[in-house]
Amino acid sequence: MAEVKAGRAATAALLAQLAADLGASLLDAVSAADMDEAVIVAAGLLPAVDAVRANGFNLLLDIGATDHHPLTPRFEISYHFLALPEDAVAGSIPSSGVVPARFRLRVFPDDRDPVVPSLCGRWPNADWPEREVYDLFGVRFDGHPDLRRILMPDDWEGYPLRKDYPLRGLNRRFNPGGLPGPVPPVVTK
Repeated sequence: MAEVKAGRAATAALLAQLAADLGASLLDAVSAADMDEAVIVAAGLLPAVDAVRANGFNLLLDIGATDHHPLTPRFEISYHFLALPEDAVAGSIPSSGVVPARFRLRVFPDDRDPVVPSLCGRWPNADWPEREVYDLFGVRFDGHPDLRRILMPDDWEGYPLRKDYPLRGLNRRFNPGGLPGPVPPVVTK
């Protein structure tokens, strides 16, 4: 396992490695108040994630998406990582005294066909967050082993967290599982 460095030392080393490894795939590197981050092209995601892990970031915390419509680029995928010392216990400072470091990767997929590589092969816990982003935003994860809806019904039309999705939803009735009996009327006001 890679050595876990404290806070900014860990992210500074990672940013230097990303700049060396990714070249033009690294669009920006930012030191923010809460955590450092790198903005990369989608094609550079897997090499960037390999560098993240090699620099001691051993936990993928979350994957999230943002729809910036009508701005371009429209979609943003954020990956949050933590460099957690081996002796860390929830709610306490590790005995090593190393403060866990946080790091964020941001990717902006193509607006017309939003596709990014899946991290499931490298981080198994990426499975459900990738499915959630697909289900709610329509961003596809190339190479995902089971990319299907996770929150919405299988026959749901559209992606409800996109900014161009109708505010009141689609004008349709929802009857989970085709249950018998009356279905409440669609509210139009």
